[in-house]
Amino acid sequence: MRFDAVGLGALNMDQLHMVERIAGPDEETFVRGLVESCGGSAANTMIGLSRLGLRTAHIGKVADDREGGLLRSNLSSEGVTDFTVVADTGRSGRVMGFVDPDGNRALYVDPGVNDTLRVDEVADEALNTELLHLTSFAGDGINVQVEVIEALDESVTVSLDPGHIYASRGVSELSDILERTDILLTNQRELELMTGSADPEEAASLLGIGVVVVKMGARGVRAWDGESVMVDALSTECVDTTGAGDAFNAGFIYAWLEGFGLEVSCRFGNYIASRCIGGYGATESLPGTGPGCPQEVR
Repeated sequence: MRFDAVGLGALNMDQLHMVERIAGPDEETFVRGLVESCGGSAANTMIGLSRLGLRTAHIGKVADDREGGLLRSNLSSEGVTDFTVVADTGRSGRVMGFVDPDGNRALYVDPGVNDTLRVDEVADEALNTELLHLTSFAGDGINVQVEVIEALDESVTVSLDPGHIYASRGVSELSDILERTDILLTNQRELELMTGSADPEEAASLLGIGVVVVKMGARGVRAWDGESVMVDALSTECVDTTGAGDAFNAGFIYAWLEGFGLEVSCRFGNYIASRCIGGYGATESLPGTGPGCPQEVR
């Protein structure tokens, strides 16, 4: 079977703490509740695409523990083909998030076994896809991505959401991936970290990437594919911004694979992101059907 999209990135259990405010150094604040949900940026995007009806899969690594079992069963329950490797030792990845009443957040990443994924553990059938979507690993996982794209058929479209972790590495460390990237999905701060410019047209010229999409939250989206577009964000109540960028990616990639142009793809990305931020967690509020990962709320 040929997939429409396959994700390659870290898998993490998201533990979102609702707090009165996000504390600074030497400050204290109160936790009002806790929501636990399955995460990982590439996985979130594949779940969003699966709910929209595409054939999706995910490549990653977890430990043989409670969190790893939940992460794998969540992919399967969402219709995402699971190419997850299970390590005999170690712990699965976690992201500890702290979300204030305005939806602002602070995240702490514990990568666990994510970065121990090896290229010989990646199933050949996982790379039979129209599009490969890459998101960041905290450490050496980037090396697996480089080896995978070197072996990838040239007909496969590669999309990249670098996140702050990859963007902070700079263009030189990302050069092997950027050279093979067809669609860059990023935000203004990340783009400036990589290129010194927040302008997508200038960044596209500097990076040599055909499609550059800059997500700007409530200010909308700027994008460039030879022509420049600006798309306003949708007005919606924000409960939690966790996963909003991943949700946008799902909407954009879906529309792009369906043959729509840059502006329509950005608009659909905005719509899926607006649905995401209306609830807690990265995938619970995404449109479509799917039971989602079990949650525990206290």
